[in-house]
Amino acid sequence: MSALIAIFAIFIGSAILLVAVLAYWLRLRAQQEPKPRRAKTPPKRQKNSADGAPEAEHEPAPEPAPPPRQGRSRLISAASLAEAEAANSARAPTVITIASSDPVPAEPPARTTPLALAARQAIVFRQHFPPHLGAKSRSFFGGAPFVPGTMAWPREPASGKPLHFILQIDLAAVPAEARLGLLPDTGVLAVFQDLVWGAGDAFRVVWQDGYVGTPWQELDPPRDLTAAYGDEAAYTWPWALTPEHGIPLLPRWPFEPVRIALPEAQEDEADAESPPSWSGGGEVAEALLAAQTQGGEPQVLAEPLSAPDFLSADGESLVAPWPGFPQDWLAIQTASAALVREADRAVRFPRRSLYPDLDDAARAAHVATVKDEAQAWFDHALRNPALGPVAPPVRKAFWDWFAGHKPLSQLVAPSAVEAAIETTLHASPQEAANFPPEITARLAYRHVLAHRTREGRIHAPTPDRMLAPFSDVQGEEQEIAATHLLLLELASNEAIGHRFGEGVYQFWITPEDLADRRFERVVLTRAAT
Repeated sequence: MSALIAIFAIFIGSAILLVAVLAYWLRLRAQQEPKPRRAKTPPKRQKNSADGAPEAEHEPAPEPAPPPRQGRSRLISAASLAEAEAANSARAPTVITIASSDPVPAEPPARTTPLALAARQAIVFRQHFPPHLGAKSRSFFGGAPFVPGTMAWPREPASGKPLHFILQIDLAAVPAEARLGLLPDTGVLAVFQDLVWGAGDAFRVVWQDGYVGTPWQELDPPRDLTAAYGDEAAYTWPWALTPEHGIPLLPRWPFEPVRIALPEAQEDEADAESPPSWSGGGEVAEALLAAQTQGGEPQVLAEPLSAPDFLSADGESLVAPWPGFPQDWLAIQTASAALVREADRAVRFPRRSLYPDLDDAARAAHVATVKDEAQAWFDHALRNPALGPVAPPVRKAFWDWFAGHKPLSQLVAPSAVEAAIETTLHASPQEAANFPPEITARLAYRHVLAHRTREGRIHAPTPDRMLAPFSDVQGEEQEIAATHLLLLELASNEAIGHRFGEGVYQFWITPEDLADRRFERVVLTRAAT
């Protein structure tokens, strides 16, 4: 019996041992098997901010942090602590997560940037001719600025010398689309520059904005404002013979800012990265003509005055352009100055064709006499009010003398009469009613954006303009045009007193500075054309 019990105990112990070994083996086996992998979370797509900078990715919400310890670290400054407390008390921003299936926001197309938009348009200045200076005329060349409230006349910082007023633009009159969302829609933009040649091109661009109800007033020029163009005044003004005859204010001509659309530039692949410059092609000429005629049927302008217009029917004598010429003492001064200059030219460069019946000595003596007499008329006119009326007997005496020197006076008559009429018009626009319309129409070609010739061609000189492509001949402006807008470009135009030489003045500003009204950061360049 005892033997049987012993055998049964051995059997039970062996079974227990076997079960323990099996359990240990199964546990080791379970530890060696690979764990199932968790699905990967797709990465968040990057989102660009409005300025093109990438925003930080949104991470999954972290596990709840343990409660903060009481007390404050000595390393946190009072300012940082105040900022941290303000941030903690602020309302938490709403976090928007972009699903992985959403497309990446694309950069705005290059053609919608301000630089690209400016390449497809131009704000040009359609002059009023004959001029009118009503109360609503706040865009004009020359004269004195007309601004809301008061303004200190700009001066050159180094010397304190006052600058010359070039033009002002009524920004409220600029078409909304043409402003590119950057140009102010109220106030006036005025440009001042030192017009003494060789002085260094000092300038100021001023934005003057008034409040509702602010009275507009014309600024009186400072007493120390020098004559425009300095010592070269005798070569720039048609009525001047010496620098003392110059004037500090340029002729005033009103205009209206008009937007024209330009065709998209067809650049070669090699020039695709270069900013487009001004092109005077056929489509541009058509756009300028449409702007000049305000969308109406273009009319062929009258031909400019020429020497045959002053000949009598038999061609033997000169006749006045109309019975009322010269209309004022300034007209006598202008015609006399033209004859003085022409006689002086004939003395320095003798021409037998002027007086073929005279020998060289007699011809030189006669030309010298003409010059002296013209100088005497000039001096007499200078002693009278410039816009004062001329009595009919004096008017007849002057024309009889002027016509009596036909070879010389016929050469200068067209330009002298043209200048005399323009000078009176910009100084006293109401005098236009006293000129025959057919005579005034002969000057219109000098004040239009474009016109169609009798042959059917369109004559459209490069216009003054703003927020537009720039004039570029030698490629010197490509670098600045890549980052700056052409705020304004001005070229020489004798009809309005702009005598800037053979180049153009270009005023540049970055889109950011224009949006922030930082006109003190405008940059000036001079380009050859």
